[in-house]
Amino acid sequence: MDPGTPLTPGRDATLPAQTSQTGTTTHSTRTHRMPIRHSLLLTALLGTLLTATAVVADGRARFTTGDPSVPTLTFSWKGVDRSRLDSPNQPAYVLAIDGKAWGVASVGGRPVSMDLESLARLLGQQSGLTRLGPETVVPAELTALERTGRAETVAGVEGEVYRVSWQDSNGQSHVDEAVFTGDAGVREMQAALIGGMTQAIARGTGVGGHQQAIEELDRRRLAVLRFGDDFRLESIERSAQPAARFELPSEPIDIRQMIRGVMGG
Repeated sequence: MDPGTPLTPGRDATLPAQTSQTGTTTHSTRTHRMPIRHSLLLTALLGTLLTATAVVADGRARFTTGDPSVPTLTFSWKGVDRSRLDSPNQPAYVLAIDGKAWGVASVGGRPVSMDLESLARLLGQQSGLTRLGPETVVPAELTALERTGRAETVAGVEGEVYRVSWQDSNGQSHVDEAVFTGDAGVREMQAALIGGMTQAIARGTGVGGHQQAIEELDRRRLAVLRFGDDFRLESIERSAQPAARFELPSEPIDIRQMIRGVMGG
């Protein structure tokens, strides 16, 4: 595939829909009528499996970024609508609750909830924790994906190496190497990280875009294990997360008012 070939909905030159090991497209025209009793049994079994899968919607992952202010981040989630982002070198963390991002920082020895603007003032505008958006994981636009035929294991998950042509938010073109996987656990993490956390941060900071890249990966049922030197998954686990980790520890405050109160003004 020409790496400069634009990606269009419904067209996938690099990932054929259904192929055999020899590369020949296969189509099945044979149909088998399943007995009603077996069909009902299968339906009940699938329902049970789907319910069980939906319950296992919690997890925890650690990844590295290309931002020197937040080189390592720990991300935990309880479904798409509740997630948390911690950085070992920041005295604060970010919560995404029902599409809105909040900051929690230690002030005077107690956890204080605030909006992202207040957290940015407290940590300094250069803190990457309040500037993380979808571009942390995916670029603004994917223009071409080309399979290299190489496999790579990242964080214990097997993936496939691609040559990726992409554009940043300024319209500049780039080419990078990325590792993608169809692993269900990583796709679940990506949905919570991009669809929940980074989108909530983007809304809080007024950063838009990246929808094309997100939709393209979703259409291909792929998740990112590594993207150039800007993102790399280090570990991931599916595990129950306490609900309290995703709740605001206090009523949100305006940090400016609090500082004025402390200074007597």
